[in-house]
Amino acid sequence: MDDRITDSERAMMERAKARHGSLGAMVFSGMLGLEKLLGREPKEEGAVIWEASGEPEDIDADGISIDINDETQVVSHPNSQREPRRIRKRHSSKTPD
Repeated sequence: MDDRITDSERAMMERAKARHGSLGAMVFSGMLGLEKLLGREPKEEGAVIWEASGEPEDIDADGISIDINDETQVVSHPNSQREPRRIRKRHSSKTPD
């Protein structure tokens, strides 16, 4: 069993220590030890490519409709062209004495 820590594992431990303190580094080290003890290898996932006929639709402008089954349909209407909401801070009405 290889007990050496790789550079990427050391970087993850330092990040855990920086974000969560010494306790974060200890928890990370414990989880890393369990992972090495169980001997699990990371799964390699290939790229997923979906091919579609035609150009993609603009669902923000056109909306979208999806048929779930014969009786059920989900519809999302297009975004309205209203102005974005502005948030204003309220000023206190108290006056200093």
